[in-house]
Amino acid sequence: MTEGTDLVTMEPDETPAATGAEVEPLGEQYPVAADEHSHPGPRQYVLIAIVLVILTAVEVATSYLEGHANSNVLIVALASMAAIKFFLVAAWYMHMKQDNHLFRRMFVAGIILACFVYGIVMFMFSSTVLKS
Repeated sequence: MTEGTDLVTMEPDETPAATGAEVEPLGEQYPVAADEHSHPGPRQYVLIAIVLVILTAVEVATSYLEGHANSNVLIVALASMAAIKFFLVAAWYMHMKQDNHLFRRMFVAGIILACFVYGIVMFMFSSTVLKS
C-alpha cells in the first residue's frame, strides 16, 4: 500500500480488510464509459427552438387552408410537420441524439409499433363506421 496519497493502491493479493483503509475503485479496474458525443450548446438549442416555432407557424397557416385545398393533402402535410417536430424534440431536447444506441433503437421501435397499431385502428374505424 502506498502511504501519503489520496488513492490507495493495493497489491493483487491484498484485501481492504488487511490494509485497514477504504479503497476507491481505480479507472483501470472499473472502466466508466465516456460520453459518445458532447452535448449541444445553448446556440444549438435556440436554433432548434426557432425551427420549431417556424414549423408551428407553418402548421397553423396550413390549418387555415381547410376550405381552399384538398383535405387529404392537408392531413398529410400536417402529419408530416408534426412528425418532424416530434423527432426534433426527441433528438435534441430529450437527448436521444447523444443517448446510447440501444435506448435510441428501443424508442424508435416503440414509436414505429405505436404508429402501426394506430394505423390499424384507423383502418378498422374507416372501414366500419364511415361506410354505414
